[in-house]
Amino acid sequence: MVYFVSPVEKGGAGQMFIVEKGDGVREIAKSLEESGLIKSPAAFLVYSAVSGSADKLKAGAYDLSPAMNVFHIVDTLRRGPKEDLTIRVGEGDTLAEIEAELVKLKIIKPKALSKFPGKSLEGFLFPDTYRFFPSSSIEDVVKKFMTNFYKQAVPALTQTNDSQLTTNDSGIYEKLIIASILEKEVPFHDDRRLVAGVLYKRLKIGMALQVDAYPWTYEHAGLPPKPISNPGLDAIRAAANPSASDYLYYLSDPVTKKTIFSKTFDEHKTNKLKYLK
Repeated sequence: MVYFVSPVEKGGAGQMFIVEKGDGVREIAKSLEESGLIKSPAAFLVYSAVSGSADKLKAGAYDLSPAMNVFHIVDTLRRGPKEDLTIRVGEGDTLAEIEAELVKLKIIKPKALSKFPGKSLEGFLFPDTYRFFPSSSIEDVVKKFMTNFYKQAVPALTQTNDSQLTTNDSGIYEKLIIASILEKEVPFHDDRRLVAGVLYKRLKIGMALQVDAYPWTYEHAGLPPKPISNPGLDAIRAAANPSASDYLYYLSDPVTKKTIFSKTFDEHKTNKLKYLK
């Protein structure tokens, strides 16, 4: 019995553990095991019962560690949660916008996210709701973002209908950049796969992308050096599954925001006169 109530590992790092409103002791035990915080749900249930805690475990966010034993975890959940802060990352939000909100909530220091070592985090801050403790380190914050990105975005980036789109690291990053453009450039789901096809075609023939959302693409051929926003699943799926067409040009109707496609430059010029008066 001692083994089952002992810590999962000595010196394990702390992690945020959420008890949702309405979770019963069995759901909590299962979640703790799945999070690697306890060895035995049965041992957790037994101690919760004999200590009179089974119906007194409080909903909220906790800082738990696999270095804690079952007694410590049950007692912590009975005492109640730590204060936590919530941030919502919207589809198309930029790193700078997300960083500003995290700084405003005093979760991180200015520039901590944008100057984090390694490749820029732009594009990897997957749109979702995140909960952090005020005491979270920048490493904790980045780990939470990256864990969610690999859980939700990477599977979508690797499921492609185009055999010419690779699923190695560089291919995934290319699709992520395209998705970030679609998120900013094309508001409607039905248009995104067609625009993705146009952009890949332009890349293939060496034509400048000419994306209004990122003027750099008018002056340089090829992709921007990094994503221009943090795209959601719809844009990511469109980037990974472009629609083939004869189109090479497009513009956005300033009134309806719908995308107007053209096969030739002459058609495109006619559409510009019609829609961009």
